[in-house]
Amino acid sequence: MSEKAPEKSGPNLTLLKWIVGILGVLIVLFATVIAVTIYKRMTAMETKSSPEMQDAMLPKVTGGRVTLEKFGDIRLPIPDDMDVISLTPSSERLFVTVGTEGAARLILVISLDDGSVLGSFNLDKDGIQ
Repeated sequence: MSEKAPEKSGPNLTLLKWIVGILGVLIVLFATVIAVTIYKRMTAMETKSSPEMQDAMLPKVTGGRVTLEKFGDIRLPIPDDMDVISLTPSSERLFVTVGTEGAARLILVISLDDGSVLGSFNLDKDGIQ
C-alpha cells in the first residue's frame, strides 16, 4: 500500500524571512549613522580661537610650579560710600555692581584684556519721567 500522507500547508515563511532581513539591514544602517555622528562630534570638540589667545591663556609651568601671567595692579573708581555687591564675568568684560545696603547704584564695565573701565551705568532712583 502506497498511501502518501497528506502534506500540511503551513504559514508563508518567505514573507517572514523578508521582514526579518529588512529589519536587520535597518538596524545595521542606523547603528552606522549613530557611530558616524558620535565620531564627528568627538572630533569637532576643538576650540576655534587664535593661537595668540591660546598661548596667553595657558599658565606657565616652571620647575613643577604653575604660574599665571602678571597683569599688574588695576584700581577701580568705586565711590567711598558704596560697597561691591557683585562681580559678574562675561566673555571679554567684567561687570562690577556697587551700591549701598544691598541696593545697586552703579555698574562698572571693565575690560578683561587690559583692566580699563569701558563705561558705567548710573542707576538713579528718580525713575523715568
